[in-house]
Amino acid sequence: MKYLLTLSFVLFMFAGAIAQDKSAAEYKNEGNAALKAKNYKLALENYEKAIVNWEDGTEMDSKMIYNAATCARKIKDYDRAIKYYTQSKDLKYRADLATYYIAYSLKNQGKEKEMEQVLTNALKEFPNSKYLGHMKKMLVTYYLKEGSVPFNDATKIWETYNNMSESQRTQELYDKTAVKANVKYEEAKPYFDKVLTIDPNNANAKKALAEINDNLKGKKS
Repeated sequence: MKYLLTLSFVLFMFAGAIAQDKSAAEYKNEGNAALKAKNYKLALENYEKAIVNWEDGTEMDSKMIYNAATCARKIKDYDRAIKYYTQSKDLKYRADLATYYIAYSLKNQGKEKEMEQVLTNALKEFPNSKYLGHMKKMLVTYYLKEGSVPFNDATKIWETYNNMSESQRTQELYDKTAVKANVKYEEAKPYFDKVLTIDPNNANAKKALAEINDNLKGKKS
């Protein structure tokens, strides 16, 4: 009886090993099928099994790596998305789009300063990319958002002054208000300048800069 139990256990383990014995190509194909069915979680699991089982010394399938990154992005696993998009870029597979999605993933993690650096480098690295417009738009949106914070603070500072009565609005208070507001305008200015280096005709940046420059030159009435 002991012998039979031991033999059954060995056969069970052997059967389990056979069930798990798939090649990297099989895992990749299963990943492709899951991706086609939009089962991104399952697709990513299979792609990662393919990567683990990839034969040493053979060239990695760059398209599969890119697909793994896309699946990770679709399920909002941005750490893994960045990992595989970076590998895709290193393998020179859709490097420009992979870079854009690295920036996209960083943005969705709240890492906008890192996103900015990735995109700034990308504009130099891929000047002819058909995705350049998307990269520029993401940067412009970021700069407008960042610039609007101190710009709006300056506006509120002046609103507080303007809402005072005539008797309260002394020259001394005006001067102090101008100094406080101008500190905020100085913070905002570089962001709007950056917008215009990317999008020279951006109306929002032009309007903001005109108001900033008038205030910094003392033309505030």
